[in-house]
Amino acid sequence: MKQARILGAAIAMGMLMGLPVRAANLDHVNQLLTTNACRGCDLSGADLRGAILTRADLRGANLSGANLQDALLLLTDLRGANLTNANLTAAYMNRTDLREANLSGATLVDAGLRDTLWKGANLQGANFAGSDLSYADLRDTNLTNANLTATNLLFTRLNKTNLQGANLEGAYRSERPYQLNRDFLKPWLP
Repeated sequence: MKQARILGAAIAMGMLMGLPVRAANLDHVNQLLTTNACRGCDLSGADLRGAILTRADLRGANLSGANLQDALLLLTDLRGANLTNANLTAAYMNRTDLREANLSGATLVDAGLRDTLWKGANLQGANFAGSDLSYADLRDTNLTNANLTATNLLFTRLNKTNLQGANLEGAYRSERPYQLNRDFLKPWLP
């Protein structure tokens, strides 16, 4: 009886938010949708298309194979999360923390990823085509065989990043990142 009520609540929340709800663990989906937090939860295969998860706490969550297309994940904490083969097409994830997360094989086509933290993340084989990674911190990440075609990499930090086999065709990166504008500073320079 209790499980039926929880299942009904999860389905009702999903319908209220316009979300088709489907996941390995509906209790965890309900927890996420009602509290905006689900640390270490099993959300694998969840259909969260268009979900509004701003400032959500999803540290260590399993979102492998989840559909987060068009989701709003602004300022979300996804440290150590498993997003293997997740669909994040056109997701808006500016200022999201993805340090040590696993996004191998994930689709992030046309995603807003400006000023995101990725340090130590596994992005092997991920598809970032057309995404905005400007000002992102990709230090110490694995981008082996990743697709970065037509990606905005303006002022992106790529120190110690493994780019072996990555496709960077048409990607934009400033030739002099973090260079100060000397004309702007003239009034304060000796």
